[in-house]
Amino acid sequence: MPNIDELLTEEDRKKKNATAQRRWPATVILAVPFILLLVPLYKAAKERVNWKAALSMIATFEVVMFCAEFFSVSRGHWVWNPNRTLGVAIFGIPIEEPLLYYWFPPLFVVILMHAIEGFLERRKAGTSK
Repeated sequence: MPNIDELLTEEDRKKKNATAQRRWPATVILAVPFILLLVPLYKAAKERVNWKAALSMIATFEVVMFCAEFFSVSRGHWVWNPNRTLGVAIFGIPIEEPLLYYWFPPLFVVILMHAIEGFLERRKAGTSK
């Protein structure tokens, strides 16, 4: 039985090669600007954040999200383009999910809220004098 590539015309081979995706771990690269934004927000809010509560929240979120994502992956509801991830997976879940996307969004929201609250309090104290 002939190989499928042997049946393709030269033009079809060129189209196939042109549409082939190059490896580009977009899931990590696209998160870099948000991580850079976190640095000044952290400096503005680090004294205000209850870090034990924040770590407990992140741990709870990690466990719940990992279980939900494992269920979704095992049933075929959730898939990734392997050319857009780092390639390492835990139970079919790309490594960047639990290491980056489970802890970062909730922590970012907490730090952002505390930074805004601190800014508003400093602004209010400055105008009331």
